[in-house]
Amino acid sequence: MIDWDSIVINPLVGVFGQSGFLTQAGQTYPLSGIFDEVYTNIDVVDGMPVTTKMPCFSISLTEIVVIPKQKSKLFIPASFGAPLNNTNYIIREVQNDGHGWCRLLLNVSK
Repeated sequence: MIDWDSIVINPLVGVFGQSGFLTQAGQTYPLSGIFDEVYTNIDVVDGMPVTTKMPCFSISLTEIVVIPKQKSKLFIPASFGAPLNNTNYIIREVQNDGHGWCRLLLNVSK
């Protein structure tokens, strides 16, 4: 059996990782993960796709004490290679990959 945590996930977080803070049910939990802004296509009303960026934060499920849920809040402090400003997000979607990695799709929160 492949140990995804030691072979893939932990080395990635060790190189590209940064801190984040999940707020869920009134509690705040520290997270380590990888922030990214992936490109995605959005279909507008005329059927012509528009390319835009979608922020996401990927985390190891074995390193957290609570599983993130849709509509929870995520704060990511400004960091090199990440948002240049402290940014608050709302989790739009939680995507587990089945190997211990979880991608949180985010919307910027006001």
